[in-house]
Amino acid sequence: MNDETAIDAAEILGADRSLLIVEDDKPFLTRLARAMEGRGFVVDTAESVEEAVGKVKASAPAYAVVDMRLGDGNGLDVVVAIREKRDDARTIILTGYGNIATAVTAVKLGAIDYLSSPPTRTTCSPR
Repeated sequence: MNDETAIDAAEILGADRSLLIVEDDKPFLTRLARAMEGRGFVVDTAESVEEAVGKVKASAPAYAVVDMRLGDGNGLDVVVAIREKRDDARTIILTGYGNIATAVTAVKLGAIDYLSSPPTRTTCSPR
């Protein structure tokens, strides 16, 4: 990151650039974490609801990207935990199983946006 990019990131993200990414697809989690670090975030990761909620209780992030469906539960539980600890956090739900009802629920629980993720190899049908 050059000096100009660092200044822009600081102005946009604010002083607290903590980001929690909650995703159970390890390769995608790793790629997303690296990409966000390159954009000025201080990234922490979790691969389950339980791990994420534990991290939120210890130190709630300013930003979060949370997968909706995780191996041990629903990512909305992480959104609720973040909102309880830090009402100024900006959380985005990421899912490959998007629909209007869950998008509305996510926003009501405190998410600022709801994005459909691209299908992964494990969710794509064979050619």
